[in-house]
Amino acid sequence: MKNNRIQIMFTAGRGPIECALAVKGITDKFKKYLDGHKVAYEVTSLKKGGAKKSIETIIFEVKTTDNTLIKPWVGTMQWISQSPVRKYNKRKNWYIKSELFDMEDSNEFQNQDVTCQYYRASGPGGQHRNKVETAVRLIHKGSGLIVTSSDGKSQHQNKKKAWDKLNAKIADQGTQAKQMQDENQWISQIEIERGNPCKVFVGERFLKG
Repeated sequence: MKNNRIQIMFTAGRGPIECALAVKGITDKFKKYLDGHKVAYEVTSLKKGGAKKSIETIIFEVKTTDNTLIKPWVGTMQWISQSPVRKYNKRKNWYIKSELFDMEDSNEFQNQDVTCQYYRASGPGGQHRNKVETAVRLIHKGSGLIVTSSDGKSQHQNKKKAWDKLNAKIADQGTQAKQMQDENQWISQIEIERGNPCKVFVGERFLKG
Protein backbone atom coordinates (compact mmCIF):
# COMPACT_ATOMS: atom_id res chain seq x y z
CA MET A 1 0.00 0.00 0.00
CA LYS A 2 1.40 3.39 -0.93
CA ASN A 3 1.25 6.47 1.29
CA ASN A 4 -0.16 9.81 0.16
CA ARG A 5 3.25 11.42 0.50
CA ILE A 6 6.53 11.69 -1.33
CA GLN A 7 10.02 12.23 0.05
CA ILE A 8 12.54 14.20 -1.98
CA MET A 9 16.16 14.88 -1.05
CA PHE A 10 18.28 17.81 -2.23
CA THR A 11 22.03 17.50 -1.67
CA ALA A 12 25.33 19.16 -2.46
CA GLY A 13 26.91 15.72 -2.49
CA ARG A 14 30.65 16.09 -2.05
CA GLY A 15 30.69 19.50 -3.71
CA PRO A 16 32.29 22.69 -2.33
CA ILE A 17 30.57 25.19 -0.04
CA GLU A 18 28.99 26.98 -3.01
CA CYS A 19 26.98 23.85 -3.74
CA ALA A 20 25.59 23.96 -0.20
CA LEU A 21 24.62 27.59 -0.83
CA ALA A 22 22.90 26.41 -4.00
CA VAL A 23 20.91 23.82 -2.05
CA LYS A 24 19.62 26.54 0.28
CA GLY A 25 18.68 28.93 -2.53
CA ILE A 26 17.07 26.28 -4.72
CA THR A 27 15.08 24.66 -1.93
CA ASP A 28 13.74 28.10 -0.95
CA LYS A 29 12.37 28.27 -4.51
CA PHE A 30 11.02 24.71 -4.13
CA LYS A 31 9.11 25.73 -0.99
CA LYS A 32 7.53 28.67 -2.83
CA TYR A 33 6.62 26.31 -5.67
CA LEU A 34 4.81 23.97 -3.27
CA ASP A 35 3.09 26.88 -1.53
CA GLY A 36 1.93 28.18 -4.91
CA HIS A 37 0.33 24.79 -5.65
CA LYS A 38 -1.14 24.63 -2.13
CA VAL A 39 0.76 21.41 -1.37
CA ALA A 40 1.60 20.74 2.27
CA TYR A 41 5.11 19.63 3.21
CA GLU A 42 7.50 19.33 6.10
CA VAL A 43 11.27 19.13 6.40
CA THR A 44 12.14 15.75 7.93
CA SER A 45 15.93 16.05 7.83
CA LEU A 46 18.36 18.93 7.44
CA LYS A 47 22.15 19.10 7.59
CA LYS A 48 23.59 22.60 7.57
CA GLY A 49 26.62 23.53 5.50
CA GLY A 50 29.80 25.21 6.62
CA ALA A 51 28.72 28.75 5.70
CA LYS A 52 25.85 30.98 6.74
CA LYS A 53 22.64 30.21 4.84
CA SER A 54 23.97 26.95 3.41
CA ILE A 55 22.55 23.43 3.49
CA GLU A 56 24.44 20.25 2.63
CA THR A 57 21.40 17.99 2.57
CA ILE A 58 17.68 18.47 3.13
CA ILE A 59 14.76 16.05 2.88
CA PHE A 60 11.16 17.11 2.32
CA GLU A 61 8.10 14.99 2.94
CA VAL A 62 5.50 16.27 0.50
CA LYS A 63 1.83 15.50 1.15
CA THR A 64 0.75 14.44 -2.33
CA THR A 65 0.43 11.39 -4.53
CA ASP A 66 0.87 13.44 -7.71
CA ASN A 67 4.41 12.69 -8.88
CA THR A 68 4.00 15.02 -11.85
CA LEU A 69 4.16 18.01 -9.49
CA ILE A 70 7.52 16.90 -8.09
CA LYS A 71 9.22 15.37 -11.14
CA PRO A 72 10.34 18.75 -12.63
CA TRP A 73 12.47 19.11 -9.48
CA VAL A 74 14.17 15.72 -9.71
CA GLY A 75 17.66 15.50 -11.16
CA THR A 76 20.74 17.69 -11.48
CA MET A 77 20.28 21.45 -11.00
CA GLN A 78 22.69 24.22 -11.94
CA TRP A 79 23.37 27.52 -10.19
CA ILE A 80 25.26 30.11 -12.25
CA SER A 81 26.90 32.68 -10.01
CA GLN A 82 30.21 34.01 -8.84
CA SER A 83 31.12 32.59 -5.46
CA PRO A 84 29.69 34.74 -2.64
CA VAL A 85 32.24 33.28 -0.20
CA ARG A 86 35.44 32.95 -2.25
CA LYS A 87 36.14 36.27 -3.89
CA TYR A 88 38.93 35.14 -6.23
CA ASN A 89 37.35 31.87 -7.32
CA LYS A 90 36.75 32.06 -11.07
CA ARG A 91 34.28 29.18 -11.22
CA LYS A 92 30.66 30.23 -11.85
CA ASN A 93 28.82 26.91 -12.33
CA TRP A 94 27.68 24.95 -9.28
CA TYR A 95 25.64 21.76 -9.29
CA ILE A 96 23.37 19.97 -6.83
CA LYS A 97 21.13 16.94 -7.18
CA SER A 98 17.73 15.81 -5.97
CA GLU A 99 16.15 12.39 -5.89
CA LEU A 100 12.92 10.78 -4.74
CA PHE A 101 12.73 8.28 -1.89
CA ASP A 102 10.51 5.21 -1.95
CA MET A 103 7.83 5.73 0.68
CA GLU A 104 6.04 2.39 0.44
CA ASP A 105 5.06 0.83 3.75
CA SER A 106 7.54 -1.86 4.72
CA ASN A 107 7.02 -2.16 8.48
CA GLU A 108 4.42 -4.92 8.67
CA PHE A 109 4.88 -7.48 11.42
CA GLN A 110 3.04 -10.58 12.59
CA ASN A 111 0.91 -10.82 15.73
CA GLN A 112 3.16 -13.60 17.01
CA ASP A 113 5.99 -11.04 17.24
CA VAL A 114 4.08 -9.33 20.06
CA THR A 115 3.47 -10.41 23.68
CA CYS A 116 0.20 -9.15 25.12
CA GLN A 117 -0.17 -8.73 28.90
CA TYR A 118 -3.17 -7.66 30.96
CA TYR A 119 -2.96 -5.98 34.35
CA ARG A 120 -4.97 -3.94 36.80
CA ALA A 121 -4.78 -0.22 36.16
CA SER A 122 -3.43 1.93 38.93
CA GLY A 123 -3.98 5.59 39.71
CA PRO A 124 -7.24 7.60 39.41
CA GLY A 125 -10.40 5.67 38.74
CA GLY A 126 -11.47 4.26 42.08
CA GLN A 127 -11.73 0.72 43.37
CA HIS A 128 -13.77 -0.60 40.43
CA ARG A 129 -10.97 0.20 38.02
CA ASN A 130 -8.50 -1.90 40.01
CA LYS A 131 -10.71 -4.97 40.36
CA VAL A 132 -10.55 -5.93 36.67
CA GLU A 133 -7.44 -6.36 34.51
CA THR A 134 -8.47 -3.81 31.88
CA ALA A 135 -5.04 -2.30 31.23
CA VAL A 136 -3.02 -3.69 28.32
CA ARG A 137 0.72 -3.91 27.76
CA LEU A 138 2.18 -4.93 24.37
CA ILE A 139 5.82 -5.94 23.96
CA HIS A 140 7.31 -6.18 20.47
CA LYS A 141 9.96 -8.91 20.63
CA GLY A 142 12.03 -7.80 17.65
CA SER A 143 12.59 -4.18 18.69
CA GLY A 144 11.96 -4.31 22.43
CA LEU A 145 9.32 -1.59 22.11
CA ILE A 146 6.74 -1.54 24.92
CA VAL A 147 3.43 0.30 24.82
CA THR A 148 0.61 0.43 27.35
CA SER A 149 -2.96 1.64 27.48
CA SER A 150 -5.07 1.94 30.61
CA ASP A 151 -7.38 4.90 30.14
CA GLY A 152 -10.11 2.98 28.30
CA LYS A 153 -13.22 1.69 30.06
CA SER A 154 -12.73 -1.87 28.84
CA GLN A 155 -9.97 -4.31 28.03
CA HIS A 156 -11.09 -4.25 24.38
CA GLN A 157 -10.72 -0.45 24.15
CA ASN A 158 -7.29 -0.51 25.76
CA LYS A 159 -6.11 -3.32 23.51
CA LYS A 160 -7.12 -1.41 20.40
CA LYS A 161 -5.38 1.76 21.66
CA ALA A 162 -2.23 -0.19 22.53
CA TRP A 163 -2.08 -1.76 19.06
CA ASP A 164 -2.54 1.66 17.46
CA LYS A 165 0.36 3.00 19.54
CA LEU A 166 2.59 0.04 18.68
CA ASN A 167 1.84 0.24 14.96
CA ALA A 168 2.70 3.96 14.98
CA LYS A 169 5.98 3.39 16.85
CA ILE A 170 7.06 0.52 14.61
CA ALA A 171 6.28 2.56 11.49
CA ASP A 172 8.16 5.59 12.82
CA GLN A 173 11.17 3.50 13.85
CA GLY A 174 11.31 1.77 10.48
CA THR A 175 10.95 5.01 8.52
CA GLN A 176 13.73 6.75 10.47
CA ALA A 177 16.12 3.81 10.13
CA LYS A 178 15.46 3.41 6.41
CA GLN A 179 15.75 7.13 5.79
CA MET A 180 19.10 7.34 7.59
CA GLN A 181 20.44 4.27 5.78
CA ASP A 182 19.26 5.43 2.35
CA GLU A 183 20.51 8.97 2.92
CA ASN A 184 24.00 7.87 3.99
CA GLN A 185 24.33 5.32 1.19
CA TRP A 186 23.09 7.76 -1.45
CA ILE A 187 25.34 10.65 -0.43
CA SER A 188 28.40 8.39 -0.23
CA GLN A 189 27.81 7.10 -3.75
CA ILE A 190 26.49 10.20 -5.47
CA GLU A 191 28.22 11.57 -8.50
CA ILE A 192 26.49 14.77 -9.58
CA GLU A 193 26.25 14.94 -13.34
CA ARG A 194 27.07 18.38 -14.67
CA GLY A 195 25.39 18.11 -18.05
CA ASN A 196 21.74 18.58 -19.00
CA PRO A 197 20.37 20.08 -15.74
CA CYS A 198 16.62 19.88 -15.15
CA LYS A 199 16.62 23.42 -13.74
CA VAL A 200 19.00 26.39 -14.00
CA PHE A 201 19.15 29.33 -11.59
CA VAL A 202 21.18 32.51 -11.99
CA GLY A 203 22.69 34.92 -9.49
CA GLU A 204 22.33 35.29 -5.74
CA ARG A 205 18.59 35.81 -6.11
CA PHE A 206 18.31 32.42 -7.83
CA LEU A 207 16.38 33.69 -10.83
CA LYS A 208 15.33 31.12 -13.43
CA GLY A 209 17.95 30.69 -16.14
